[in-house]
Amino acid sequence: MRLPIGGRPQGAAALYAAARPPASRTRWDAAGWCVVDLELSGLDPRRHEIVSFGAIPIAEGRLQLAHAVTGLVRPVGPMSESAIRIHGIRTADLADAPPLAEAIGPLLEVMAGRALVAHVAHVERAFLGRALRREGTRLRGPIADTSVLGRLWLCERDGRAPRDPTLYDLAQALGLPARARHDALGDALTTAQVFIAAASHLDALGGETVGSLARADRRLKARLAYPPQAP
Repeated sequence: MRLPIGGRPQGAAALYAAARPPASRTRWDAAGWCVVDLELSGLDPRRHEIVSFGAIPIAEGRLQLAHAVTGLVRPVGPMSESAIRIHGIRTADLADAPPLAEAIGPLLEVMAGRALVAHVAHVERAFLGRALRREGTRLRGPIADTSVLGRLWLCERDGRAPRDPTLYDLAQALGLPARARHDALGDALTTAQVFIAAASHLDALGGETVGSLARADRRLKARLAYPPQAP
C-alpha cells in the first residue's frame, strides 16, 4: 500500500532515498549521471502529470544503453490538447499503463546514486519533485541542464548564444544526430549525447566537476553580462 505524503519511503523510493549522489567536487567524467526526459499531460506540475519517461545512465562519460529504462504512466486527469499535439500520446493510449506509483520504480532505481541531467531542467525538477514527495522522499543531488551547458559552450565558441535553443538546435550545432522527437527515450538519448559533447568541450577549456556543470547557469549569466572585448 502506498504511504501518504511524508510517510517513510519503501521499495525503489527507499533505494533512491538511501543512495548518495556524487559529491560536487567529483570530476564530471568520473561521476555517475542519469539523463531523464519526461512527457507530460501539460506543463503545470500542480495540475498535470507524467505520462511517459525515458532515462539513460552515464558512467565515466559514456552512455550505458543496456541500463536505459522507459515507461508509460496512466494519469488521473485528462490530457491537455497542447500536450497531445506535442507528443501524440492520447489518454486512450495509456488505459493499460500502470499508475505513477507503480510505474516510477524502474526510473527511481536508475536515478539512485546518480546526478541528474535534463534539458530545460526546471520542468523535470518540478514534476519529479512532486512525484518523489508522494513517495515519501525528495529529489536529491545536483541537476545539470543541457540548455544551459549548450548555451555556455556556444558562448565560449562564438562569443554569443541564442536565448532559447531547442535540444535539436544544440544537437545540430554539436554535429550530433537527433533521435525521435518528443519520444521520452529518444529525447533522453539526444539529451545524453548533447550533455557528453558539451561537457567534454567545456572540460577542455578548464576541468569540469559535477558541481561546476550543475551550477553552469551562474557562469552563463556572467559570460553574457561581460562578453570578452575585441582586441
